[in-house]
Amino acid sequence: MGGLTNRQKQAAATKEKIFRCAVGLFAQKSYENVTIQDICTKAEVSVGAFYHHFGSKEHIINEGYRLFDQQSEARWEQGHPADPLGQIQFLIGEQAHSMEDMGARASLQYFKNQLSCTEKYILDPERFFNKAIRQAIEAAVSEGILSGNPEEITEDILGVSRGIIYDWCLHEGSYSLWEREQKALKLHTSYYGLGQQP
Repeated sequence: MGGLTNRQKQAAATKEKIFRCAVGLFAQKSYENVTIQDICTKAEVSVGAFYHHFGSKEHIINEGYRLFDQQSEARWEQGHPADPLGQIQFLIGEQAHSMEDMGARASLQYFKNQLSCTEKYILDPERFFNKAIRQAIEAAVSEGILSGNPEEITEDILGVSRGIIYDWCLHEGSYSLWEREQKALKLHTSYYGLGQQP
């Protein structure tokens, strides 16, 4: 399959610029207080260009999740730990760094959106992040490192991770999300019999 044309590259760059400007505004104000015109002004594009790439502000939030998954998958393919625990730590760490880069206020907008929208992409078991963690947990159970139902362990780890991110948002990013996530992961995996105490 051939590479992108110049026009396709330009369209992708415009879409990313709109997305980045929107997330920047969400970090400064609340999602509800940012208008599409605000986003267009900051991105220096027309309203028509916005709607060419995004159907609504909500679509920008959805794009954020998909972009995170694409970036995580790309980093995963560049190299990841061979052992299942290392893989889980790697993925949870990627999520924490992504949220810290975005900032607590912008990250909170993602959670608020998922609470109110009908398509809860964050829970999709087939999204890369969720699927990769589940596969690492399945491998850990298969190898006798973890003990329990892989689906239940996956849901527990993902649920705890979401809760920690929410708490970090409530505290306006005042502590290291990465450190808190890794500490919780050690506690959780030792509960399921990993054999490594926190």
